[in-house]
Amino acid sequence: MLRWFLTALLTALPSAARAEFYEFEPTVGLSTLGIVYTVAMVVLFLYVGWLSKRRVATSADFYAAGRKVGGISNGLAMSSNYMSLATFLGMTALIWNLQYLLFVIVFSFLGGFVMISIAIAPCLRRWGSFTSMQFIGDRFGKLAKVIAVLCMILLALLYLIGQMKGIGNVFQVMFHIDYTAGLIIGGLVVTTYVTIGGMYGLSYNQTLQAVIMGIALLLPTAIILWKLGAGWPSLFPPFGYGALVPQMNEVLPAYFNPFATLNGELPMSAKYHLAMMLSIAFGTMGLPHIAMRYFTAPSVRDAKNSTLWGIFFVGIVFFTTFAIGFGAKLYTVNELNAAGLEIQPKQADLLVVVMSQAFAPSWIAALPVAGALAAGMSTIGGLLMVIGTGIGHDIFSLIKPNAADALKVRMGLIFTAVGGLVTIVLALNPPDFLLTSVIWAFVVASSTFTPVLIMGIWWKDANRWGAIASMLVGGFLSIALWWNKGTLLGLTLINLGPLGYLVTAIFSASAAWFVLIVVSLLTGGERDAKIRRIVDKLHGWYDYDDTRYAGKAFPVAVAAIALLLMIWSAMPDITPAGFQQAAAEAMQRFAAAQ
Repeated sequence: MLRWFLTALLTALPSAARAEFYEFEPTVGLSTLGIVYTVAMVVLFLYVGWLSKRRVATSADFYAAGRKVGGISNGLAMSSNYMSLATFLGMTALIWNLQYLLFVIVFSFLGGFVMISIAIAPCLRRWGSFTSMQFIGDRFGKLAKVIAVLCMILLALLYLIGQMKGIGNVFQVMFHIDYTAGLIIGGLVVTTYVTIGGMYGLSYNQTLQAVIMGIALLLPTAIILWKLGAGWPSLFPPFGYGALVPQMNEVLPAYFNPFATLNGELPMSAKYHLAMMLSIAFGTMGLPHIAMRYFTAPSVRDAKNSTLWGIFFVGIVFFTTFAIGFGAKLYTVNELNAAGLEIQPKQADLLVVVMSQAFAPSWIAALPVAGALAAGMSTIGGLLMVIGTGIGHDIFSLIKPNAADALKVRMGLIFTAVGGLVTIVLALNPPDFLLTSVIWAFVVASSTFTPVLIMGIWWKDANRWGAIASMLVGGFLSIALWWNKGTLLGLTLINLGPLGYLVTAIFSASAAWFVLIVVSLLTGGERDAKIRRIVDKLHGWYDYDDTRYAGKAFPVAVAAIALLLMIWSAMPDITPAGFQQAAAEAMQRFAAAQ
């Protein structure tokens, strides 16, 4: 899914004369076993969805798996829900190209989970809704809920279309099946098992998918590192490439430079790293399909444990992608480049499979194909579920608040299926702007959901007008600044060079926080005593104290920080010494390529 991003990125850099490009061609054994693994997974996922249907009797069963998913299972489901097909294949390609910057991205991902476990998960589970949109509606009113659902649909589609397209591309490249046919097959499979089994079917399948993904990545990576000469540490791939570091320092010293990427050509500043954290970490906190997992936990304690297990499993996979990306860099330099071959950007996201085929037997080399498809299906399933719940429950409950429980389940089923079919249709000919749709979805989440969730939980005076203004401003800016690459009405609001538009949340999210607090204060704060009591209940207080979580120091400090970040983001960036000229040249090349 990220290959188009890599293509756009690399056109900004000078290209050496290339005599010949490497073209990956799967062997017959790899393609055959890949098809066998895929068919077996599809049958298994559909069977699990069909079995889960028997457990769906109420809306709580369909939307929240009866709130019976334990910590480890939920952590596995959460990790596979989060690690998309782009993560499984595209992260390796980005590490191969961006190097140290991906370290910042991954720690931002994990940092977002840590902040969720502290600031959001316990409170959302204690409230007991089905979605974060429903909580926003309970806390800030019906209009806020509608806006939240619209924001959810936007970011879900950004996420979904990329995943659907990725599945179609895997079928096309690996199995020589037409892209459209692969897209329809994969899309219909995941839509079917989510629709018939609801959250039960999704949870059980996501747990299975996490196990498949782990095996499909760890085993080939261990073999690849061993064959590259990493020795016994290869048996634990996340940290198994230490013996290869001296070799990398010889081949590419800039690989470990935190302020340079793309072979040292394109500099990254401290501001860019902070902007990445605001976009990715805060975006993680706001993703509705991640928050939805907390509502399936039996208790607050289980919700916290789910996050810890999720961080553990996500960390294992992410750090393994570092290892495989590290190995891919050495492999392309020592093997392919030495043979006069260059990797094209469109081939970069297949490097896991390329090296697996080169170093491992076919039955192992085909595992990453299965893992990639499992990752894509897992993320698609989670997003379809949140669409079905957001429209079929949250919005439908506004139209028919006294509807029978069976009707609520039926509406969730219908809108989940519709969401899947619409996404398949959109992915048949996706718009060009979806080059980096997943990262964009994080920016949207960071600028719409996160400020409203945090302030709604931790500040009693956050009111509906502040929340509505925040989501509207954050949603608009997260779209406009990305689309216009950091500018608005001729003003440069994100001044971070050629890649600045990837992290526009440094301005859009900061603006959302600032607007929420200022508008809430100007409109007199929250005056409804019933709603103010919600905040105490969220934190588990049995007695009510109106002064609790009602101070002005916290919101004013947050607003001040947000304003400073907005000003700082628009200021000319200062890169580390020695990189200023490279930055200017890189920006010129990027501008010429647009």
